[in-house]
Amino acid sequence: MEEQVLNELESVDNSYWVELDKALKRLLKSEDFKKVILEGYLKDKALSGVSLLGRGDVKKRGERPDVIEELVSVANLQQYLFTVIPSLAGSALAEENR
Repeated sequence: MEEQVLNELESVDNSYWVELDKALKRLLKSEDFKKVILEGYLKDKALSGVSLLGRGDVKKRGERPDVIEELVSVANLQQYLFTVIPSLAGSALAEENR
């Protein structure tokens, strides 16, 4: 009985990542998603943050750590969207095909 429960939990987890990957692929086709998230946040906000790091007034006011944290959040979202989801979905699909 315990093995059956574990198998069910694994299949639910696997389907979660596969469905998340499908949803991400749909999002990546959306022009609004591209404009707001891919261009506006992942690209423009990152470039703006890097530019802020080089400004003397930002350094004098002690705002660099805040800017760095914003850049880390951009990197984390990018990693989640383009590394974590595809990787775990791929692993889930491989597991299903065994």
